[in-house]
Amino acid sequence: MEALRFIAEPINHQLIIDLPPGLDSRRLEVIVFPADDQLAAPEPVARLKPSPRLAGTVILHDDLITPACPEEDWEALR
Repeated sequence: MEALRFIAEPINHQLIIDLPPGLDSRRLEVIVFPADDQLAAPEPVARLKPSPRLAGTVILHDDLITPACPEEDWEALR
């Protein structure tokens, strides 16, 4: 997919776009966003924290790296 991105100033409520070769004979989708709103940094989102009473209550009994079943049971490897 080829994309063309630029910032332009409208004149009399119009934008004139010079298309590069290859885009001039196809159907195009045009989406217009105000450039000022895009440049603003997003507001930080407050992250939820778990209750301190839950700390240390989880115990892992398995090895998370080893496969759950032997390789002989995998039909995809045959």
